[in-house]
Amino acid sequence: MRCTLNKKALVKEYAGKHRYFSLSQIARDTGLDRKILWDYLSQLKADKVIFDAGYGCYSSMEKVFILPTVARAQDITQFIKKEFPLVTDFVVWDTKALQSFYHHTQTHHITFVEVGKDVLPSVYDKVYLKFQNVLREHRSKVFFKSFDVTHDPVVIRGLVSRSPRVDHVPTLEKILIDMFMDLEEYNYIGRMDYLEIWRELIQEYRMDIRLIHGYSKRRKCLEGIFSQLIDIKESYGIEFCQLLREVGKTL
Repeated sequence: MRCTLNKKALVKEYAGKHRYFSLSQIARDTGLDRKILWDYLSQLKADKVIFDAGYGCYSSMEKVFILPTVARAQDITQFIKKEFPLVTDFVVWDTKALQSFYHHTQTHHITFVEVGKDVLPSVYDKVYLKFQNVLREHRSKVFFKSFDVTHDPVVIRGLVSRSPRVDHVPTLEKILIDMFMDLEEYNYIGRMDYLEIWRELIQEYRMDIRLIHGYSKRRKCLEGIFSQLIDIKESYGIEFCQLLREVGKTL
């Protein structure tokens, strides 16, 4: 009995010292059998000592980030639901929602409306008539060269398939990856501010490794995300990056 208790205590102590870890990592570091570890980790999850982070990964952080409500994004969401009751495949969010994490004060913001490509023209036409400064994104140099964030625009664009979301609100993981893809085109955040957002969010909130890996792979920017995380030199950044890379090797 003493041996069993000591093993369970060892697993609990390990979990408390790591913001993120995988079953493979704890097995390697403790030398315990994976079946025994699975049982103990399941107990710790049931006791809310650790939490699921996707792909056999765990986190000792309970808190998850809830995207703040931005009035214009909420208004557009309700408008689309009313005008297109059969369209369920869309998300709306505003860059203002992450304003508290920006290193520099952002005075202008973009509301992104992402919808299925088959209904995009119709949604654009309706939103354009109802709201101000509505643009339809075109992946061309001409569009981005003329883009002016000081108009606080609404940008309508195609929704990437299997985008992580809750109802019509994208998950934090999706937003961070989309922001990375937008860095070179949209001038609403600098690269250093983007890194600071990652730094603070990883430190304070639980992320879903499965969503980050899967969605960044679909957007073909997995290595680019790695390059951002590597620049977070703090222990929690290194830990998170190592886990994300390990997941990539095992899938």
